[in-house]
Amino acid sequence: MNTIPQNLGNTPDLTIDKLCLASDRWYRSLKSIALLYRWGMIHGYDELIGLLHIHQSWMARQYYRRDDNLLNQLIGSWPVLDRQPRIWACLHIGPYGMIARALMTLGRKLAILLRADVFEEQGQIYRQQYKLSFGREATETELIFIKADRGNPLLKLREALRKNYDVVVYIDGQLSIDEQGRGWATVKLHGTDLSLREGIVTLSHWADTPIIALLLTEIGAQIRLRASDDLYVQCKADYPRIMQHVFDPVHLLKAEELLQWECLPTIFDKSPIDLPENKPDQVIWLPFLVADKGMLFDVTTCRSVGIGPKEFELARQKFREIGIVT
Repeated sequence: MNTIPQNLGNTPDLTIDKLCLASDRWYRSLKSIALLYRWGMIHGYDELIGLLHIHQSWMARQYYRRDDNLLNQLIGSWPVLDRQPRIWACLHIGPYGMIARALMTLGRKLAILLRADVFEEQGQIYRQQYKLSFGREATETELIFIKADRGNPLLKLREALRKNYDVVVYIDGQLSIDEQGRGWATVKLHGTDLSLREGIVTLSHWADTPIIALLLTEIGAQIRLRASDDLYVQCKADYPRIMQHVFDPVHLLKAEELLQWECLPTIFDKSPIDLPENKPDQVIWLPFLVADKGMLFDVTTCRSVGIGPKEFELARQKFREIGIVT
């Protein structure tokens, strides 16, 4: 049994349409679609092909959208307009980069928690968004960034809350499966136990500041914002319950929206594959390439097999005809 690679190899001699089937984008689509099928959210070949189209199209977009129409929709549906600082619990779903820009436009001072490996790149994007909204650079009294894996970020975030900054945290920045150590919380999604860092509830408890869970998707040029009520953490016993509440909006997403979550391939890679006891009613084979080797991946069992050049060419041609391979 073979697995889908986690990233793209060096294949400079491939044609454009074959490169599509060996690209990181295509691998991510296969994993995301297979995960949704495992969760019972896809019910047949035609629906699967439609969602493949949707996912490929979505990954060609930019998550940090500069669309003023979408921004105005988001601001118009914002859940609270008072001035009390909040901890905004976000996910890498949909045009999530617009969340910070909406908060900036609403006049909130922001402290954004970022991983060290994306600190410079994403920090620059947020600064550009501020300048786009206000025509000038943000000062440190308006926008600050805190590294998630340097020093003690919770102390820095608590200090920011005391200075009336709103805190933006992407709770799926460190996502795993079946982590049992200190500082990890388990949340359930479609029968899968996901492990998230519980720092956000610790911060809420220490700073006596409510959490609002935000989830943003885009369907047909329309923003869909899902937000929780204020979530208060009174004691450590509240941590598991509040973490699940923070994650609950994800359960409301339809397949088309859930495909906008960047973390689906990671969940696929880290989840054990439970093969069905009985042979599935149907198999759904999708082609992909590893270097120059043609492969087929069965979505129903997550099993992959190698095939010859002629068989692979037939599969590639079929996907070209339905518009998935250009």
